[in-house]
Amino acid sequence: MSIVEYLGCPFCGKSVVTSRIRPETLENFSADWNILQVREAQPGPGRGRKIKGVGGFVVDPLRSMSIHRMLESPEHRDLAVAVKNRLLKIVGEYLRVGAITREEIDALLREAA
Repeated sequence: MSIVEYLGCPFCGKSVVTSRIRPETLENFSADWNILQVREAQPGPGRGRKIKGVGGFVVDPLRSMSIHRMLESPEHRDLAVAVKNRLLKIVGEYLRVGAITREEIDALLREAA
């Protein structure tokens, strides 16, 4: 019997095999990143067939949106607020169990100011 460890994302619940996660990739985030990605389906070789560079779902950077743009958009504001509320719940739970300290929160607030 083999055992495989998965990490469940506290934000969305998706599970990923821990050996595929590079912790250093989780260190950076920018409010300019498009968290809402609009993708266009490109014609491909057909279901179940793959040809590198042909078809797939291509991100449209002009229609994709950052947090700021989502908050300004009446159509996407509710989703941006739901994301914020989920993040606050996660931070609150980390505080409750002692995984985040108030000092860390204070330092983060000073950085953001």
